[in-house]
Amino acid sequence: MANSNLTVANLDFSSIKSSLKTYLSGQTVLKDFDFDGSNLNVMLDVLAYNTYMNNFYLNMVAGESFLDSAQLRDSVVSHAKILNYLPGSRTSSKAVVNLNIYPDDAPESITIPKYTAFTAMVGANTYTFTTDTGVTIFADANGNYSANSVDIFEGDIITELFTVDTSNTQQRYVISNKDIDTSSLIVKVTESTTDMANSTWTKSQGIAGMTGESNNYFIEPCENEKYEIQFGDGVIGRAVKNGNVIEAKYRRSAANSADGATTFSLSDDIQGYSNVLITTSSNSTGGGVAETIESIKFNAPKSISIQDRLVTIQDYKTLLKQEFNDIEAIHVYGGDTVNPPKFGKVIISVDLKNADGISAQRQADIEEFVRNRAPLSIRPEVVNPEFLFVDVTSNVVYNPNVTVKGKEEIKSAVTTAIQSHMAGTINDFDSKLRISKLVRAIDDADPAILHNNSSILLEKVIVPVLNEKASYSLNFDNPIYREIPTGNGDTKTFVDGSAPLESTPFTYNEIQGCSIRDDGNGTLQIIQEIAGVASVIQSTVGTIDYDNGLVNITDFQVSQYIGAGIRIRCNPVSQTVSSTQNIILSYNKTPKITVTQERI
Repeated sequence: MANSNLTVANLDFSSIKSSLKTYLSGQTVLKDFDFDGSNLNVMLDVLAYNTYMNNFYLNMVAGESFLDSAQLRDSVVSHAKILNYLPGSRTSSKAVVNLNIYPDDAPESITIPKYTAFTAMVGANTYTFTTDTGVTIFADANGNYSANSVDIFEGDIITELFTVDTSNTQQRYVISNKDIDTSSLIVKVTESTTDMANSTWTKSQGIAGMTGESNNYFIEPCENEKYEIQFGDGVIGRAVKNGNVIEAKYRRSAANSADGATTFSLSDDIQGYSNVLITTSSNSTGGGVAETIESIKFNAPKSISIQDRLVTIQDYKTLLKQEFNDIEAIHVYGGDTVNPPKFGKVIISVDLKNADGISAQRQADIEEFVRNRAPLSIRPEVVNPEFLFVDVTSNVVYNPNVTVKGKEEIKSAVTTAIQSHMAGTINDFDSKLRISKLVRAIDDADPAILHNNSSILLEKVIVPVLNEKASYSLNFDNPIYREIPTGNGDTKTFVDGSAPLESTPFTYNEIQGCSIRDDGNGTLQIIQEIAGVASVIQSTVGTIDYDNGLVNITDFQVSQYIGAGIRIRCNPVSQTVSSTQNIILSYNKTPKITVTQERI
């Protein structure tokens, strides 16, 4: 009897061919044929290839039909679109500059227009940065025209025009550049090419409160990593009319390639004035690539479950990240958990991609967005995050007999390992760092490393105004180690030579080389240390709560300090540290690494 067993669910070519050969040789009319040394072998190859290709194609079609198994970006985006999820676009790198303009006359004011262009070099590449708002400045008492803390964003400004043709039922308004930063998109609608009266339309943040007269547009993902602008139908959102001209203006971003720019130059003049001094307040940071396939798969199903309303903490995180693609980190918690309690409030702590913290305008935008979707009894409050930095000290021992690398190469490998471990562990809200895992990451940095002794300190930064008294409340969010010094009076010393809480040096009452330390009894002092001997300059400048990690500095006035601020460091009780509420545990990227040899 003929063999009718033929395996069809097979994706291996050799197995398919073998299965076909077994099937055909079982047929009475073909049982004496040589399937390996005749033309039948070629026929088997053709049949096997055809079967293999059909199996592969059908398997891929089935896989692309579901979000969790799709591999092609267009397929994943198509599924996300059905779930009303907008994948994040590229994000422009941002820098902050100060401008001093020196006109040859004395104008009443000088306006820095929106989209004023600057250039900067990162490596061998030149990038364009522009302002995103106009700034008007007036002369100060000394006749100087200065604009401080001006935000500039990387990216060429692109303008695209679309003419509405209602007779074309298939007309679409697709942005031609996949490198768009969607947060920069501005859409205007002009009546016609002859009537230039126009209005700026607002990006839709959901259909809540929208009428047929609302000038709102929608932005959706489409094929080839691009985005499409859509308009209402007269019932939900105003419809565009035949002959209308749609103007889309946006930044074409280079993502994170422009991060690290330090020096900027003006591309043209400002209101006719070219004598402009530019100083950099903050180097360019925050550039980001478009949302990955894996991230879309993770976030899209959660987005649809929210149904444009905010109830749970996860609702807030998912919907806000979807709507505001410049959010880098977000933490949401109830007002009843803070001290003192804020009943009826939900606290939203937000860190943006291209800034440390969040601007007042962005705070207002998020609060308005939340109020339209949260229960009536809930009042949102958006706050700036606090940064709690981790300072790493590591003493590394390696065996030079098993490597040709020198100390500097080992040190470089350790630096990279620490950076990688921190990036994957902290730099976020509600994060935790375990010293044991950090030690393991350092040991694994190079096979020649024998062991390491590593420790961490927690660090806060204060930026005092020179010669002005101020008070500061610092929350280290972890219990601080308490050590009772030995000795009497001003000669008290700590066993290891350093106090559990110390600061970087500053000038106090014209005395240089001063610093803050705790006295072991909950009091902060200002001391000056010379040749290892500490003298108390001010016996009381604040208090420290060791158990709760709270430090209060009162009536603190300095006349000089080094760097961007005064760093207050403390030794935590546990070498496993964490952050809660609006505190981001962050790596300060200034490790103290020593490398020594041990020959084995």
